Amino acid sequence: MSDASHAEHHGTASPLVSAIGLMGIMLGLTLAVNGYPSFWFVFLVGLFVLMTGFIMWLSEYYPMTSEENEEIETYHPAFATLSTRKFGTWIFLLTEMMVFGTLLSAYLRYRAAAGEDWVPAADVIRSHLVFGVINTMALLLSSLTMVLALYAAKRNDHKATTRFLGCTFLLGILFLVIKGFEWWEMKNGHFWGEHCVVKDISHHCIAPKYENGFWINTSLEGSTFYVTTGTHGAHVLVGVIALAYLIVKANRGGYNSEYHDTLELFGLYWHYVDVVWVFVFPFLYLF
Repeated sequence: MSDASHAEHHGTASPLVSAIGLMGIMLGLTLAVNGYPSFWFVFLVGLFVLMTGFIMWLSEYYPMTSEENEEIETYHPAFATLSTRKFGTWIFLLTEMMVFGTLLSAYLRYRAAAGEDWVPAADVIRSHLVFGVINTMALLLSSLTMVLALYAAKRNDHKATTRFLGCTFLLGILFLVIKGFEWWEMKNGHFWGEHCVVKDISHHCIAPKYENGFWINTSLEGSTFYVTTGTHGAHVLVGVIALAYLIVKANRGGYNSEYHDTLELFGLYWHYVDVVWVFVFPFLYLF
């Protein structure tokens, strides 16, 4: 690899800009949990900066006829068969495991400390649990379509690659739409009223503190639920945005038997998001 090509590849500012935007988003969520009214401003600024970094990345890589070439396909010196990009992807996924491991362990710690006073989100969701089941099936099916897209690229079948990526995209959108509807129902629902005497899930009698809805600032139960599912939903949203780019690139014939590593690396990320949901769903929706 020449010094010029090395500088060209690593000279982009898009990762730094995206990281700053992500920091703003997380700061906004932290302010929201602690009741600061300015959290929306901080969150939206962070989201804007994150999207700016993503657009910068698109402007740099979209003109390439292929997503991989000799300038960026290098190998880690410690692993002769493991590309630097795949090595970096695994390191990234390890850090992501820490994020969700922290969120789920915090949920379990708070729940154990509260004891019988804990009124789980599962009680609120129970009346429309079917939406969570549909979302679970959508994500699991999207993992399959992502694998099929990679196999199609290896067979030089550009149309099938684009079609399976499109299916993965639609399944991701379905997940986000159902999640948004679910949040709306929980935020604006009434889970206690004058007719309620004791806890009765079938008649929407959950707890007095949920009389005006179940939201992020309603209780500690709400905070842990929305921060965890919101963080996961943000990962799905990032994946859907990336899928839109991959679809356009695939439609141009950018992925084939020789150049398909980007699909494989994105597939690792997408499968990870699916596996996380397999843990989030029973933790927050069933118990």
